[in-house]
Amino acid sequence: MKRTRGIALLLTCLAWTSVAAAQPPEDFRARQQELREQRAAARAQAQADATAQKKETAAQRRAGAAQGQRGGQAEASETFTRTARLERGGTLDLQNGFGDVTITGNGDREVTIEVIKQARALNDARARLALNGTRVDIAERGGNVEVRTLRAVGPGQVAVNYVITLPENANIVLRSASGTLRVQKMAGDELSVDTLQGNVIVSDLRSRMLELHTVMGDMLLRDVAAQRAFVQSMRGNLEYAGPLQRTGQYRFQTHSGNIRVKIPSGGPGFDLDAMTSTGDLRSDFALRLPQQRPALRRPAPLRILRGPVGDAGAMLTAHSFSGNIVLLKPQGSQ
Repeated sequence: MKRTRGIALLLTCLAWTSVAAAQPPEDFRARQQELREQRAAARAQAQADATAQKKETAAQRRAGAAQGQRGGQAEASETFTRTARLERGGTLDLQNGFGDVTITGNGDREVTIEVIKQARALNDARARLALNGTRVDIAERGGNVEVRTLRAVGPGQVAVNYVITLPENANIVLRSASGTLRVQKMAGDELSVDTLQGNVIVSDLRSRMLELHTVMGDMLLRDVAAQRAFVQSMRGNLEYAGPLQRTGQYRFQTHSGNIRVKIPSGGPGFDLDAMTSTGDLRSDFALRLPQQRPALRRPAPLRILRGPVGDAGAMLTAHSFSGNIVLLKPQGSQ
């Protein structure tokens, strides 16, 4: 009996040791928690802005109908340009409400920020009031550049569009409530984008870490090379075209939308995990399927494609609930 208890105690200790070893380091968990809190705060603010905007739009429509005219006809706008200094490897951190953002990398050390504010309201006075109540703060902090769109509560609809050029090796953190976001010709260490509504377009990008989230909008990534990529949309299509890196990790998720991944030849293979509930699966790549095991019963519509391609040097995950998943080779590739 004592020997049995001793063996049980030893097994329990080994189990706890394995669990502890599998836990990520404390600093990693703290960083992940910090990122989650920042994302939650940004989304909460963006949702509050979106709610205020919807209320104002509804008020304008009611007022326009009461007056027998279409609401929101008066407009006011303002355009200005600012410059800031960004240290090598620094970060551009931009938080915007409504409006398009275009970011382009170049060989300069300076950040050039063109701001276009546009306001619409029932009359000129209200439009001007809404325009003046929207402020753009640009600050240099610790070698980084922070840009914030701040709007006081008031009448009218306001959109702030940004056209930014900056050093190509800069990192980018971009938060937005609504609008099309474009990033091109960048080679920084990290690109992080989070938006509630709007398309995200990325082209000619070289980065170690790529993380893109949108609630409603399409993600279009072309000529992209990243060591790790996490691309997610609740309602939108995802398209990714670029080489995979050895030991790279690539994850694409959408609830309602298609996933299309185009991988050029000549790179490492990958370990594929693709799954869709009501869509179709298609791959131009031959999988080395493992020996078949007795199939487990699963819901009939569920479609799964798992297995290694080539040397399986990278990991590729593509999940969609109600969309198609397609993995393509470029035309002419074997």
